[in-house]
Amino acid sequence: MYRCLLGLTLWLFAGSVFSQILPQEYAARFCRLLVNDGERIMPLSAHAHRVIESTDSLTREQLFANFILRDGNWQTLCLFPHLAADGTVAWYAPAEELSASLGPEHQRYIREVFPRLLREVEAGNWTTVDTCINRMIQYQCTFGSAHQDSTLMSPTILAVLLFFGCILLAPTLIKMSHYRFLR
Repeated sequence: MYRCLLGLTLWLFAGSVFSQILPQEYAARFCRLLVNDGERIMPLSAHAHRVIESTDSLTREQLFANFILRDGNWQTLCLFPHLAADGTVAWYAPAEELSASLGPEHQRYIREVFPRLLREVEAGNWTTVDTCINRMIQYQCTFGSAHQDSTLMSPTILAVLLFFGCILLAPTLIKMSHYRFLR
């Protein structure tokens, strides 16, 4: 159901009056931003590849980035981490109530970065767009660095991959040791 609604929204968006589409390199960089979806922290590109098919002229990242940037869709995304004094990291969306522990400069940044980014996209100022995106990535790295769950692989998946890797390598290792023994 979610995919159908998102697909319909993106189809409608394709004919929107917003004149600028993020170029592929900027959309790819934008989709490197991490988002806390309430269950896990992952790059926006992972969401894009899960719910969107690319078109003949636009990549998944371009479609997803432009969907997020249009009509205030960015306001509810938890894109901004904050490291609290106790070592925990909370993630905030621009439209939600921000903790007083953030401080006024962080609150102002969280509230103003997307409106500024939208103005720069609309104006086609790609160098400034690139700078804004890079600063958001830097902000996430700086203030979300203590969060341990931001890895893309869980320990369970890593253990399963290691197990199957050993099973696949076992016959080769046995043959190699048998060949060495016969020499």
